[in-house]
Amino acid sequence: MNIAIIILVIISGGTYVFADRNNYHKLRYVSKPLATILVIVLAILQDYGHCGTYKTLIITGLLLSLIGDVFLMLPSNKFVEGLGSFFVAHLFFILAFVVGFGPYFDLGLLLPAAVYAIVFLWILLPKTGKMLVPVIFYAIVLMVFIWQAMGRFYYIASSSALFTLIGAILFVISDSFLGYARFVKSNRASSLLIHSTYWGALIFLALSI
Repeated sequence: MNIAIIILVIISGGTYVFADRNNYHKLRYVSKPLATILVIVLAILQDYGHCGTYKTLIITGLLLSLIGDVFLMLPSNKFVEGLGSFFVAHLFFILAFVVGFGPYFDLGLLLPAAVYAIVFLWILLPKTGKMLVPVIFYAIVLMVFIWQAMGRFYYIASSSALFTLIGAILFVISDSFLGYARFVKSNRASSLLIHSTYWGALIFLALSI
C-alpha cells in the first residue's frame, strides 16, 4: 500500500512539473494539491511507531504544507501567504521532532545549521526587497528545523529518526531552490528541482511516523 501511494505521488508530482513547464494551468491546479494529499493519506495510514502526538503534529504540518501549495500556485501573487503557511508548518514539524526526547541543544549540531542559514541569507537578502524580514524569520525557522531533526537522529538513531532527518534535509534543499528561483534566478530546471525534493521531503516525513 505504501509503495503504491508513493508511486502515485511521484506520478502526480511529475505531472505537475510537466504542466508547470508547459503552462497547462488546469492540470497544475489538480496535480499539485493531489500529490500532497496523497502524502497526507500515506501519513494517516502509517502505524503508530510513535505516540499519537507525533503523528498528529506531522500530519498537521503536512496539511499546512498543502495550504502553502495552494497559495503558491494561485494566479494572483500569494507568495507571502504561502511562505506563512510553510513557516507554521515547520513549527509543527519542529514540535513533532522534539516530542518525548527534545528539544536538543547540542551546539555542535547547531553549527552546520547556522552556517546554512547564514549562506542562505547572504545569497538571498540583497534580492528580497520588501520581503527581507519574512525571509530572515523563515531562514531562522529552517535553521531550527534542521537542527532539531539532526538532534533527533543523533540521540535516537532509529530508522524513523533517519527518515525524519532525510525529510528535513530534502525540505531545506527544496526551500533553498525555491528561494533562489524566486529572488535570484529561475530556469527551466527550477520546478523539477524544487518539487522533486519537496515531495521527497514530505514522503520521508510521512514515513517517519
